[in-house]
This record gives sequence, C-alpha cells and structure tokens, in this order.
Amino acid sequence: MATIGLDYVSTTYKPPTKAGEEIAVKIWDTAGQERFRTITYSFYKQANGVIVCFDVTNQTSFTNVKNWLESIYQHADPNIVKALVGNKIDLEDQRVVPYEDAKLLADQNKMPYFETSAKLNANVDEVINHMMSQVYGKMFAVGAEGTGRDTNTVVIKKSEHGGDGAASGGGKKKGCC
Repeated sequence: MATIGLDYVSTTYKPPTKAGEEIAVKIWDTAGQERFRTITYSFYKQANGVIVCFDVTNQTSFTNVKNWLESIYQHADPNIVKALVGNKIDLEDQRVVPYEDAKLLADQNKMPYFETSAKLNANVDEVINHMMSQVYGKMFAVGAEGTGRDTNTVVIKKSEHGGDGAASGGGKKKGCC
C-alpha cells in the first residue's frame, strides 16, 4: 500500500549495552512526494536520523536523492545520522541504478549505503539496526543534555523517493518503494 502524505510506526529499541532499557522510537515515512516537501522540512528539525530511499529500478528516484540531501543539509541538524537505501533489489533484472553509483553518492555524503527489498524483507532490519545504533550512540555517548531534544524518544525520519513508499520496520506493509 502506498504512503499518501505521512505515515509512521512506533516501536521500541533495546540498546545492547543497557540491559532492560527500552527507548521509544517513531519512524516517519514522508513518501518523498514533492507536494509534501514543506511538511518534510519540519520533520528534519526534530529528527535524530534520516533514511533516504530510492528505487534501484527508477533513475529519476536516484537523481532526486541529491535534491533531498540538499534539503536535509539546509533544514536538519548538521550532525544528523544519515543512510542511503536503494530498494527493490528483488527486481535485479529491472535495475537501472548501478550499486557503484549509489555507493559513490553515499560515500561523497559521508553516509553508509544499503540495498534492500521491502517486498522480501531483505536487509531492512540491518538498516534499522544500523540507524538505531548510530542514533543511540550519538544521543547517549556524549549525553543528550542541552540538545533540546527529548532524551527518551528517538525519531528517525524515513524518506521515500520516486516510489510508492511505505514505512518499513514495525508493522508490515506492501508495495514499499
């Protein structure tokens, strides 16, 4: 099912270093649609992490990643945790965006690159676990005091670009990216 406007999933994260502790997590899916771009800006200000997704079978969605990254740099905390995700690897025969091109873009923007299939649930947990680990580390290694953020809630904004996006993680949805 495609995301129209905004969608989110609430879940918890159990840090590996803190036995018994759970942190509330909200994962927002803004679908990457141009008509919702101004709403997306407000999410950047609150987010501790952002996942920028594109469809490996759609060159336009990959091209749009640069615009979304510019938007993140303009509206988000400069230290926000970022990851680039190429989705739909289950459609390898339809791939138009080479792995090397996406990896290069991620490296240029100092973020990791993952390839996933939301349909097959391939590598989705790895992306979420990486983001949670990085966000948790930034929030609590130095201490979140004075950041102006709620230290009991981690918000990761997931952004879909060029596809019929749906949030991954938590609840199961069909038709992601």
